[in-house]
Amino acid sequence: MSSQAVKILIYAAAGLLILSGCVVEPATTATGGWTKEQRVSLHTRLGVGYLQQGRLAAAQEELEFALGLGRDNSGANHAMALLKVKLGESEAANHYFEQALAGDSDNHDARNDYGMFLCDIGKDEAGIVQLEQVLGDPLNDARYRSHFGMAACLSHRKQYQRAAEHLSRALKARPKNRFVLYESAVVSHELGKFLSARGYLERYFELGTPSADSLLLAVKNELRLGSKELVQLYAYQLRSSYPSSSQAKQARSLLVGNNPDG
Repeated sequence: MSSQAVKILIYAAAGLLILSGCVVEPATTATGGWTKEQRVSLHTRLGVGYLQQGRLAAAQEELEFALGLGRDNSGANHAMALLKVKLGESEAANHYFEQALAGDSDNHDARNDYGMFLCDIGKDEAGIVQLEQVLGDPLNDARYRSHFGMAACLSHRKQYQRAAEHLSRALKARPKNRFVLYESAVVSHELGKFLSARGYLERYFELGTPSADSLLLAVKNELRLGSKELVQLYAYQLRSSYPSSSQAKQARSLLVGNNPDG
């Protein structure tokens, strides 16, 4: 699965937990039990939780149970779509995304993730249509995610200046979001704005453990800026944290040739 699909998974799973969190308390009904909608929500939440933990078999079991209770439930279909993305089953993922939107056309998280998914599998135009629709909806209360999705899609098409504009809006709403900061660093680097890329990466590093991709980008960016000390620092971190990774091998090649373009 590509790194872009990983972003879809992380973003959407967090959103689903928030969206489904308001309906998990048992209701006072004539039978004294849970309503069907609450059971669907509970098992969807469990499935998403397992998905975030990488327990894919358990996630599938919970989500199949949720869909068995509510086949048309938008949240459950959305979660199953994410599982299929993780499993690399693009055709099935597409089906469940469509079912999620058929169940609730106002499910902004599902439409946003569907747009990102379409861009990730090379259907950029279709993905942009979905993202434009959710960006144009005045009831979308998580527009930063939609701007991030549009930026990722435009970046995939190498339209970096347009991507930067959407990332600026996403960062204004979520200045400490690591995914937005990293994508901003990538786009700034591609635009030749190496000092800006350094700034975004430094903010990204302050917020958690660096990924192999981010450390490799830092090596490339500091080569462009001519900072030998930082090049060596980031290369050492990459070798130490991800010694057998393809990124570490690429960094070694870059240092041998002193070529920031690889």
